[in-house]
Amino acid sequence: MPPRAVRAVVVAGLALCVAGGALSPAQADREDWLEERQQAIGKQIYGQRHELEETSERLQAATAVLRSAQVRLATARDKLAQTLGQLAAAEQLDRQMRLALAEAEQRLAEAEARLAAAQSEVTETQDEIEQFAVQAYTSGDPGLMSVDAVINGDSSESFPMMMSSAESVVSAQTAALDDLDAERILVTLHEEQVQEIRDEVAVKRREAAENLERKRDLARSARQKRRAVNQLVDERRDAREDARKARQHDLRILRGMERERDRVADMLSAIRMAKVPTAAATTSSGKGFLSYPIPGAYVTSPYGMRLHPILGYVKLHDGTDFGAGCGTPILAPANGKVVAQYYNAGYGNRVIIAHGVVNGRALATAFNHMSAYSTRVGERVTRGEVIGYVGTTGYSTGCHLHFMTFENGQTVNPTGWL
Repeated sequence: MPPRAVRAVVVAGLALCVAGGALSPAQADREDWLEERQQAIGKQIYGQRHELEETSERLQAATAVLRSAQVRLATARDKLAQTLGQLAAAEQLDRQMRLALAEAEQRLAEAEARLAAAQSEVTETQDEIEQFAVQAYTSGDPGLMSVDAVINGDSSESFPMMMSSAESVVSAQTAALDDLDAERILVTLHEEQVQEIRDEVAVKRREAAENLERKRDLARSARQKRRAVNQLVDERRDAREDARKARQHDLRILRGMERERDRVADMLSAIRMAKVPTAAATTSSGKGFLSYPIPGAYVTSPYGMRLHPILGYVKLHDGTDFGAGCGTPILAPANGKVVAQYYNAGYGNRVIIAHGVVNGRALATAFNHMSAYSTRVGERVTRGEVIGYVGTTGYSTGCHLHFMTFENGQTVNPTGWL
C-alpha cells in the first residue's frame, strides 16, 4: 500500500477513535498485531545488521587485499619496467655485437686473403729456386764453368764475362732465398693475425649467443610477470566487486526492513495517540499550549519547503529545528504519554508523545535525531520533564533537535502551538 494511502487509513482510524473515545475490538487487535509485527521486524533487522556487518567485513578484507595487490602491482610493474629496460639494453647490445662480429669477420676475410697471397708468393719463390737448382745441376756450377774455360784455353777476353755471369746467377739465387725467408716470415705473421682474428670472432660469436639467450630469458620473464600482475589484480578486483555487491544486497534488504519498521511504528503511534485522554481546554488557536522543548534555543530551520541538505532535493521540512549541542536535555512541552520510541532511518532516535485531544484535535509531538532516551513507551510525562537528549542520529548534518507536531496524525507547523 502506498505511504499516502497508509497515512489516510491511519488518519481515518484515528478520527474514528477520537469520535468514539475508545478503541474498538478490531482496532485493539490491530494494535496487538502491529506490536507483534514491530517485534518481529526488530529481530529481523538485528539479524540483517549482523549479515551486513559480515559482508562489510568481507568488503573491507577484499578492499585491503586489493590494495595490497595494487602495492604488489606497483612493485611488479617496477620490476617489469626494469626487466624491459634490461631487455632493451640487451637488444641494443645484440645489435652492436652483430655489427662488431660482422666487422671482425670482414677483417678475418681480408687477413685470410693476405695470408693466401703470401702463401702464393712463397710457393712462387720456391718454384723459382727449384728451377735455379735444376739449371745448376744440368748446366754445372757457374764457378766450375769458369775454371773449365781457363783450363780449356778459352780466350782471356771471355773469362771475365763468364765470371760476371756466374756471379749474377749466384746473386740471383741468394736474393731468391732471402725473399723466400722474408715471405715465410710474412706468412707466419699473417697466420698469427688470422688466428687472433679467428679467436676474436669466436669470442664475439659466443658473447652474442649468450646475450641472445639472456635476451630471450628477459623477454620470457617479462611476459610471465605481466601475466602474473594482471591475473593478481583481476582476481582481487573481482573478489572486491563480489563483496561490494553482497554488501549492497544486504543493505537493500536492511533498508527495506527499516522502512517497514518505520511504517509499522508510525501506524502503531497513531493508534496509541487516540488512547490518550482529552487534555485541558485551551484557546481555539492552540497558541502557547506547548512549551519550548529546549528553552532559549534558536531556530535553525523553520517548518516549510526547503532543499534537503542530505537528499539534495526540495521537500517539506516537517518540523522546526532548534540548534543545541549534543547532550543538551530535551523537555516535554506538555503533559502526555510516550506512545513511541524507536530508531528511524531518516529521523534517527525519536520519541513521540500524545497529549490527548486539544480543541477537538488529537495533538502529538515528536522529537528526532536524539542521542539518548530518558523515557520509555507507555510512560506518562509532565511538562518540563527530561525525555531525552539532543543528538545527530539519522539523516542529520549536526547536533540539533527536529521538533514536530501532529494534528489528527498530520504534521503541522509547530509555531502554531508554541
